[in-house]
Amino acid sequence: MIQQAALYLVTADDVQAARLRVAGRPVAFRAILAAVRAGIRRVAVPTVLRSPDLEAALATSGAARAAVVWLDDAAALAELPTLFVPAAALGPADALRRLAAAPAGSVLAESLSVDAPLVVADAALLRALRAPLAAGTPLGETLERGRKTRELAVVSSGRWYVRVVSPRAAAAAEDRLYAELGSPIDTPLDIAVHRRLSRFVSRAAVAAGIGPNPITLASGVVGLAAVAAFARADVAAVVAGLGLYVLAVILDHADGEVARLTLSESRLGEWLDIVVDTIVHGAMLGALGLAATRVAGGGWTAGLVAAAAVVVSGLLAKVWPPSPASADRNVLDRLTSRDGFYLMLLAFVLVRLVDPARLPALMILIAVGAHVYWVTRVLSLLRKNTCRTPK
Repeated sequence: MIQQAALYLVTADDVQAARLRVAGRPVAFRAILAAVRAGIRRVAVPTVLRSPDLEAALATSGAARAAVVWLDDAAALAELPTLFVPAAALGPADALRRLAAAPAGSVLAESLSVDAPLVVADAALLRALRAPLAAGTPLGETLERGRKTRELAVVSSGRWYVRVVSPRAAAAAEDRLYAELGSPIDTPLDIAVHRRLSRFVSRAAVAAGIGPNPITLASGVVGLAAVAAFARADVAAVVAGLGLYVLAVILDHADGEVARLTLSESRLGEWLDIVVDTIVHGAMLGALGLAATRVAGGGWTAGLVAAAAVVVSGLLAKVWPPSPASADRNVLDRLTSRDGFYLMLLAFVLVRLVDPARLPALMILIAVGAHVYWVTRVLSLLRKNTCRTPK
């Protein structure tokens, strides 16, 4: 696996092109970010690309900042197989990861079609290009001649690759980035609704320089407003609460998108997301029990019991995450996903409208189901561990 990358200029115009903004950050920062996400530990950057905008972007990401090595002179570039990355071209991290796993003397197929080759340089090519690279000399023609004289292995990723030479190309690259935002555990409803709407929030947040943690807190505030609306129990408030919950979920998706776009994930952000999510969902079940009690005289205890199950399930999900949506998830995982929570809220709203006297019975069913989920997951985990234990 290649551990070192170097940004280079294809043409002299790339100095300005690398400063164009894609999703609120300079293209050069996006190129660095893609290399870091691909597993590259060291990214050499010619000083000709240094700018206040790039410095400011690096300051927002500890991972990117730690990886960057400024090429003040040629000696700053270690003699290692090196991934040569165009400073004004972008592709997904998995495309770079695929090339970084290839042997020296390989080139990404998609980069050839835009005349900005992404190449794994061997020691000989690195020695030949080290000085001009550090000097900020455009290397496009040199790499093209080298490609024609050497037998480079062409590696195809089957993904997109955009050379950013104009604001229009920057917009195209940005659209590609936003289209790929998502999570392995996204449900069909997440993909069809939440992600489509959260991208608008993410675009606005990135443009305004708002980080993921404030969005997480905003999601919690809106979620608790939804909880308060459901607790009031009247029909209008319950319907409004459902709408507020949808908004909270959209914000909950946006915080992760902003973190991935800006390479600003953190342990604090991860735990904040878990805590806020658990508080909102636990409080929501308590609110449903309170609403059922206000309307039909019972259900408060069942709501508290269900809320306790949310806390246990949240801790369990941290220790033993559910399978991704693309994998073979069991029925229990599907029912207790975000989609399952929506079904529960819709069932509560429907019963509240049609037959409110049955709300206490519904709350008992919800409480039982909430505990069946975590108990079943624990038993499944114990069974798997037992099966793996050598006899």
